[in-house]
Amino acid sequence: MTTAHPVRPRRATRIAVLSAVAAMLLISLVPIPAAAGAAKDDSFRWTIVPSSPSGPKGRKQFDYELAPKEEITDWISVTNLSDQPLTVDLYPTDAFTAVDGGFALLPRSQAPDGVGSWIKLPTRQLRVPVGKRADLPFQLRVPDGAAPGDHIGGIIASATEAQTDQHGQRVDVERRIAARVYLRVAGPLTPLAEIGDVRVDYDNPLVPFRGAEVAVTYRLVNRGNTRLGGKARIQVTGPLGVRLGNSEVIDIPELLPDSEVELHGTLPGVFPAGRLTATVSVNPQAGPNTLPALTGSASVPAVPWLLLGGLLLVVGALVAWVWRRRSTRLRDRDDADVFPADPGLPRPVPVAS
Repeated sequence: MTTAHPVRPRRATRIAVLSAVAAMLLISLVPIPAAAGAAKDDSFRWTIVPSSPSGPKGRKQFDYELAPKEEITDWISVTNLSDQPLTVDLYPTDAFTAVDGGFALLPRSQAPDGVGSWIKLPTRQLRVPVGKRADLPFQLRVPDGAAPGDHIGGIIASATEAQTDQHGQRVDVERRIAARVYLRVAGPLTPLAEIGDVRVDYDNPLVPFRGAEVAVTYRLVNRGNTRLGGKARIQVTGPLGVRLGNSEVIDIPELLPDSEVELHGTLPGVFPAGRLTATVSVNPQAGPNTLPALTGSASVPAVPWLLLGGLLLVVGALVAWVWRRRSTRLRDRDDADVFPADPGLPRPVPVAS
């Protein structure tokens, strides 16, 4: 949790005035060494991290727990790590979980309607000299009627550069770095996850004894109001529930409320047992609390063609052998009908021609 303290609504006007003055006066021009998370382009490199009136204190992100109508003042720090003066645009926005599980922020063209819209910065643009740092205050006010649960966003420092694309055209490229903001609004918490769209792909091998890779894709949806994590495992079974493979434990990426993620897993060397069923088991977690386990499954045909072909050959050979034996017996019986045996008469003796 941050060391900043909640401020009641009746003090909001006084804080706004003080923050505006502080924004103009508290630009700290102090040389700062390179830090993790800086932009890596040679022309412009910078960082944006949680700060304090006297500079950063080691926080990696903003973490708050507030009630509706509460307001808080905190600080952000932008450091110029490049060899030329830096001008960045500052703006807050909302976060979401990308389809691949990454932490993502709304594009600049899309206005936030969550925690990003509750943050007020003293300036929209900031110029920082070479090798210097600027510390700025900002306010976060939770509106009346804000939904309880987790609201996640970020404060972005971006620089736009004109570059030439592969067709020789000039394009503006915005490079963004953000400090994450995690806010939990007081009220009932309803963690809820769903698993769905389980799909299985299997490349049937020609030589069945070597097995082949089973690829499983599934979707995890956060329908609650808290961010989720957790563990998952994939199991592949054949007919009669015979277990053919188990995956290692899979870490579920951070899944923000109203977000979903598509996950993938593979199991190598699975024997084509006729029909394969992949079952995904997920143990979601909301903070320290483990939620009820989720399962989803899907099946795919997996015919061992070479083995089946060999079996058909053996069955065919056996059928041919039985047919020949039966044909021989029928011929012997026909011969017995043409030449019936009479104990009182000598058997006819064949005469050579």
